[in-house]
Amino acid sequence: MEINNAAAVAELTALHATYERALIENDIPTLESMFWDSSLAIRYGATENLYGIEEIKAFRRNRPKVDLARQILRLEITTFGQSHGVINLDFTRKIGAETRQGRQTQLWVKWANGWKIVSAHVSYIFEKASYVDAAAEKIGLPIREEDRHDVEEEMKRISSIAQVMLEFPLEQNSEAAPRFQP
Repeated sequence: MEINNAAAVAELTALHATYERALIENDIPTLESMFWDSSLAIRYGATENLYGIEEIKAFRRNRPKVDLARQILRLEITTFGQSHGVINLDFTRKIGAETRQGRQTQLWVKWANGWKIVSAHVSYIFEKASYVDAAAEKIGLPIREEDRHDVEEEMKRISSIAQVMLEFPLEQNSEAAPRFQP
């Protein structure tokens, strides 16, 4: 399989420019047309998980229309053969007075009707201290400055415990138990 086929890279580079322009201008028809028209399309956003084109369309139509501009810090386009590609980018976006750093991944497939995004993921990178502050603010629990270090250390401990659980191998068809039984 050819990696970074020149024609495929050029096509995805042009599509990325179209996507960025549509994103900034909130051009909903263009954004919707760039996704695979399927119930299997997925978009994990910064605050939402969208399964299927109908959920993606509903999100686009109800998305806030302010602070849409972003600055791309790094763009990577990799193609696999002439019909599969991944677009990864790091960006910053100003939301209100806050500048956030984020990342986006899009998996593209070239169908008979052209390239379409079949899966996308957008997330923000938060500093540990800002995560602690954001969580405390969200639940209305102020953190005294003298307790901050202990709270951050506890978050690291919880994260390491969670990592073990996240890495535990589960079979594809595993279902959650209705209740815990030791």
